[in-house]
Amino acid sequence: MKSWIECNARRLVVALAVEGCVLALSGCGSSDNVASPAPVDYAALCTKINGQQFNGITVTATSRIAAAGGNPGYCKVSATGAASTTLDIEVDLPDNWSKRLLQQGGGGFDGSIPTVEATSAQFPLIKPLARGIAYTASNGGNRTGNPADLLTNATAQKDYAYASTGITVHFAKAVVAAFYGSAPKYTYFSGASNGGREAYLAAQNQPGDYDGIIAGDESMNMGTQVAAMLNIATLAGSAAMPSNAQWTAAYSAAVAQCGNANGVILNPAACTFDPATLQCGASGAPAATCLSPAQLQTVQRIVAPLSTSGGQLLFSGYNWADFGSMFGVGSYGGLGGGFAALGTGNANWLLPATVPGSLQANFNVDTSYPVIAAGLQNVGADHNLQAIAQYLMAGKKLISFNGAADPLISPRDHLRNWQTVVQLAGSAGSNARFYLEPGVGHVLGGNGPDQTDYLGAMIAWVEQGTAPGQLVLTKFDSNGNATSSLPDCPYPTVPHYSGSGSVSAAASYTCATS
Repeated sequence: MKSWIECNARRLVVALAVEGCVLALSGCGSSDNVASPAPVDYAALCTKINGQQFNGITVTATSRIAAAGGNPGYCKVSATGAASTTLDIEVDLPDNWSKRLLQQGGGGFDGSIPTVEATSAQFPLIKPLARGIAYTASNGGNRTGNPADLLTNATAQKDYAYASTGITVHFAKAVVAAFYGSAPKYTYFSGASNGGREAYLAAQNQPGDYDGIIAGDESMNMGTQVAAMLNIATLAGSAAMPSNAQWTAAYSAAVAQCGNANGVILNPAACTFDPATLQCGASGAPAATCLSPAQLQTVQRIVAPLSTSGGQLLFSGYNWADFGSMFGVGSYGGLGGGFAALGTGNANWLLPATVPGSLQANFNVDTSYPVIAAGLQNVGADHNLQAIAQYLMAGKKLISFNGAADPLISPRDHLRNWQTVVQLAGSAGSNARFYLEPGVGHVLGGNGPDQTDYLGAMIAWVEQGTAPGQLVLTKFDSNGNATSSLPDCPYPTVPHYSGSGSVSAAASYTCATS
């Protein structure tokens, strides 16, 4: 029976490649007489699939990419304007297929597809095609990256909020089955930032579609994260807002007290740096970047928990990070205001606090937060922690991570919400891991090594039952040379320097509880 199925699967693949091709039936009756499969003409398959329709979505273009740079030859499948919408999808099909499919999440308000080429360049330790993994991603239904466009297009709003994730994976699975003659045996999702939001939505909305999900740099509660951003963005343009240089100087001072020789704070929870030492007039405060009393309050505000006037804790606060960087406070109004507009339908949330009519200027945690949070839930853009726990209880695997020095998404609040999910999952909480990446900014960058192979760890966990423990973070220079490394420690452990050896080598550290 097995040989009959295999023979007929080969027949389906060749039939797609060559019009009217007839396979010989000899050898399909017994395992002793199975003919060797004919070499697959992947170029012909790639051409043949163009124009076909899968799950109501038409393939609008295909292109054959030759093997190069360690990658096999592959077929790039494009579906532009899926089902007459602004949702664009790609699927990449390698010649050396390993029966795996990886879906990659997007970033920000999307605007373009994170192609397999771009993803492989940005995360050089992943390289899905070299591993024989079929790849898929979309633009989230938004071609411009402008959240304002989501307010005037109900379909685009729905796609961006949640629907594009399911549409994309179901289209990709159908394409994979047609191209190779069998469905993926394992399907994974990986994403950070907005891709992390999509990853958690995939776990709660489509648990049956994925065997393992990797989710990074997203708090698992956009309502409270947006409130924290707007709580700072409301001060934009005022005398209470430090300059970028002052924010960066404050982080440098925290690193000087709490960091290692490479400027990496290994255990943010143990850092007790007091920014009051930076107030103008304080002994040792730098004249060029010292803080006024009002600016000091803003700096203290960003690292402190955020609660309602009634004492309800909404947000854990940030770790020390470079809030003057590109993903720092200057981006809070754009991202926080964009999600507030998405949740409420009110475009005035998009206006910076310095512009007349801006709702950001009058943000109030007691009155604004409940409306924004309810709206994000209503449009499907936010999370259900119990549903994510159910994903774990079904035996599926989840790896979560966050740059410990992320100035955009709070690693502290991400960890707090992850802990809630693990508690809700009971004994199935063992199916989840959390990695806090020392010194790493938003997804990438920062003082710490910022590359690791979560995908390989996930594959080993799902397919071999090897649960991930200590991993390795590596920093590469612009030429691809490794310059430093650190242990990537599973929570609740953090790296501890052994007292000897290079501070730039992971071998000089152990993972231990603080």
